[in-house]
Amino acid sequence: MSIYYFGSIIKKRREQLQCTQEDLADGICSVPTLSRIENGERMPSKSNLEMLLQRLGYSDNMVDIYIDEDEFRVHNLKYQIRQAYILGHLRDAAELYAELKKIIKDPTSSDLQFMELYRVLLNKEEYSLAEQLSCFEKALKRTCPKYTNGTFPVVLSYEEIILLNNIALCSFRSGKQEMAVTMLMGLKHYYETQIVNQEECLRTQTMTLYNLSKMLGLMGRCSECIDICNLGIRIAQETGRCNVLSRMLYNKAWVLIKGQDNVEMGKERAAQLLKKAYYMAICMAKMDEAKHYEDFYFSNYGEHLSL
Repeated sequence: MSIYYFGSIIKKRREQLQCTQEDLADGICSVPTLSRIENGERMPSKSNLEMLLQRLGYSDNMVDIYIDEDEFRVHNLKYQIRQAYILGHLRDAAELYAELKKIIKDPTSSDLQFMELYRVLLNKEEYSLAEQLSCFEKALKRTCPKYTNGTFPVVLSYEEIILLNNIALCSFRSGKQEMAVTMLMGLKHYYETQIVNQEECLRTQTMTLYNLSKMLGLMGRCSECIDICNLGIRIAQETGRCNVLSRMLYNKAWVLIKGQDNVEMGKERAAQLLKKAYYMAICMAKMDEAKHYEDFYFSNYGEHLSL
């Protein structure tokens, strides 16, 4: 497919979302540049095209055109860093991150955003909570310059969604619980109304639902927490994306034990969920998680889980 044809796709989808050129281009390119892209008069850079497609809910895998070998290496390294971090392979992710720093010669705003995000994620122990929040907000403003203290951008890219999740987590831990929940509820609504590509949705949706369920449980909003857990569990089961499934099962078990009026009924249901979470964590070689679930099970039932 000619890259110029993407211009009409971008324009049609933007109009479907009732999104202005100003909102879509914000932090990526100028409005006149976007107008020329939509009219097929200009070819965007690959990084800009990826962000435009992501914000519109389309898969950036639609684009398989790379200007040169370095651009391909940057794109591929970003993917490997994300995957290593998701799987908890932080040493591998750090080595890939160091390699990425060496080859990025003229970073775009999205490159800088990615680097700032993972610099903090891979070195959290070096930053206070306030410093983490400041860094995440600064990184978000690389491509969302109008973002201020909890406001919600109209359209979002993959990294922007991850940044909003981390901003919400930092805000929650700083005592701004309602603001954090509002942000993640906004993201939940975004998935339900804006995202058109299920594969793109799966990149970050279960992560958002996990964080939201945890916050609601800690705030004592038990029925809402259970509803979010059920949604996350269903999505993970239907799609086979089980990276956070064990955590969602644990969150539901936790709130059933801690927040139900009928304690015995809640504990009976929670026991089955905890066993599933434990065995799933074992299968995925998440031994720290498995140990946490086993300890929680023992503290509530007085017996150990075993393989």
